Amino acid sequence: MPHLPENGKVVSFGPNSPTVTNIASGAPLLVDVEFGRGQMLFALSQGNFSDDPAGSPALPNTGSLVRVNGDGSLSIIADKLNIPTSFEIIGNTAYIVTLGGEVWTVDDIVSAPYGQLIRNIPYIVTAD
Repeated sequence: MPHLPENGKVVSFGPNSPTVTNIASGAPLLVDVEFGRGQMLFALSQGNFSDDPAGSPALPNTGSLVRVNGDGSLSIIADKLNIPTSFEIIGNTAYIVTLGGEVWTVDDIVSAPYGQLIRNIPYIVTAD
C-alpha cells in the first residue's frame, strides 16, 4: 500500500522458472488476469485506492479492464467499473464480478482477427 498505478504489475513465473518476470504495469490494484482469444492477456484493476482506512477497497467506479500490450503497457478496454473483484473471459466477452456481487459484461474485447467468431463458413464442393 498504497496501490499506485506503478505498483500494479502483471508478472510471470512458473515451477520450472521461479524467477519473476514483469510483463506489464500501470494500473492500480490489479486483482485478476485472464487470457482471451488469440492468447491476448487482460487484467482487472479494482481502481484508485482511497487509503482510508489502509487496506480498504478501491473507490467506487474507478475500476477498469485493461489489455496487456507487447511493449509492457496497458490499454483500457472498459473503465468506470464499480469495485471489480474478478473476471472470466468466455468467447469475446468479459464477465466481471463486483464487490457487491453484480456481474457486468464487456463485449467485443478483442478486435479482428481474434475478436470475430466465424460461423457458417461456406464449403466449396467440387465433383470430378
